[in-house]
Amino acid sequence: MLVIGGGPGGYVAALRARSLGMQVTLVEKENLGGVCLNHGCIPTKTLVHHCEGVSWMKRAVDHGILREGPLVDFAALMADKTRVVRAMVENLRDLVMRNRVRFVQGIASVQEPGVVTVDSGETLQARHIVVATGSREWTPRLSGAELPGVLGTRDILELTKLPEHLTIVGGGMIGQEFASIFASLGSRVTILEALDRILVGVDLDLAKRYLAGLSAKGIECRTGVMVHEIVKSGDGLRVIYVKSNQEKTLETNLVLMATGRRPHLGDSGVDRLGIRMENGAVAVDEFLRTSIDGIWAIGDVLGRQMLAHVASYHGELVAENIAGHQKPVHDDVVPSCAYTAPQIAWVGLTEEAARAAGRAFRTSMFPLSGNGKAFSIDQPTGWMKLVEDSDTGRLIGAHMMGPYVSELLGEVTLALRKGMSAADIVDTIHPHPTISEALREAAAGLLGGSIHAAGRVRTFGPR
Repeated sequence: MLVIGGGPGGYVAALRARSLGMQVTLVEKENLGGVCLNHGCIPTKTLVHHCEGVSWMKRAVDHGILREGPLVDFAALMADKTRVVRAMVENLRDLVMRNRVRFVQGIASVQEPGVVTVDSGETLQARHIVVATGSREWTPRLSGAELPGVLGTRDILELTKLPEHLTIVGGGMIGQEFASIFASLGSRVTILEALDRILVGVDLDLAKRYLAGLSAKGIECRTGVMVHEIVKSGDGLRVIYVKSNQEKTLETNLVLMATGRRPHLGDSGVDRLGIRMENGAVAVDEFLRTSIDGIWAIGDVLGRQMLAHVASYHGELVAENIAGHQKPVHDDVVPSCAYTAPQIAWVGLTEEAARAAGRAFRTSMFPLSGNGKAFSIDQPTGWMKLVEDSDTGRLIGAHMMGPYVSELLGEVTLALRKGMSAADIVDTIHPHPTISEALREAAAGLLGGSIHAAGRVRTFGPR
């Protein structure tokens, strides 16, 4: 097997294939780990971790525990982020080598099924080729987008000086995460979002509650705006946009373009072979086979849920299918999380999606103001929301906002995958004191009532 792309899909596919006894070559043009490890998940979560420490110190000052607030050395913070990434890349490289995966650094191009050339001049052959080339940043055509100070998500992770004012174009998960990071460090942040809401995909209830708390964190969010142009203005930039048919301007130091990602085939060459595509993404069957025999595809290049954990799941599965196990993909129940402050985590149907599908359902919402752990760590702002199918009694959605709620996603994802009910959650003893108890309280609301706070239960009939 030959894998093109060493991200969380590609390297996992390679390692799983080795465990199944295959000979494996992995070709990657940059560092192992892909965007997630080098320019996304890991560096940003390292920054989030340090920002949580800064936020704790600020709260400690408010409570008189510390006499003065933190003075952050931004350059040192970014250097530590780089240290973490380099260490993990080195560990991953060692893991690949220990498992006797042949690693080739370079740009791979498929010449025909079974034959791949690398820009170093080497020609490689394999019975099976896995395309795991991932995705790339997408930026709308915009005058001034090429100016110095207009950054992509890779660029902003290389800053050494904290901007006084950062403007973020895009109010989705990526934009909100960077807004939380820079606001907690002291930057004034403005978010410009084209839609009339932020965090598309997040339950609207929680998205609205999250939006309501942004101004207190030094984040201004302007929705329903269309950015037309960015121009140089003194030592900074001027953003020109339209809201409600009126042209407005915004002076800022830096602009981050956080407008999403698109599938990326790179120089893999499979498009030249006539591989079937759908909406700019590689089309595969339920076993991750493409339209060309012997070529498979996984992860972001499929244009589905472009998340590292989905790519890794695909990576394991494609290796098993190549080995002859014939396991179909089940990626319809996928957990997602935004590492904002507070975190937002969700899986399954939102209330809006259930309503649009014409389903009869109920929702239960429990506030973290009734949770002992949330109070003890001085973060009692948040909610747990469960969506239950009225006909079957099964849980079909879980939506959480609060400290560390991303760590609870495994429990509710398993519950949805296995068709569990609110009673299954309630009948499971949850440890005290933990945020997970609030999840159980939300489930109890569907069974007649929460204990430690007045929850909210609503019933919706089919359309």
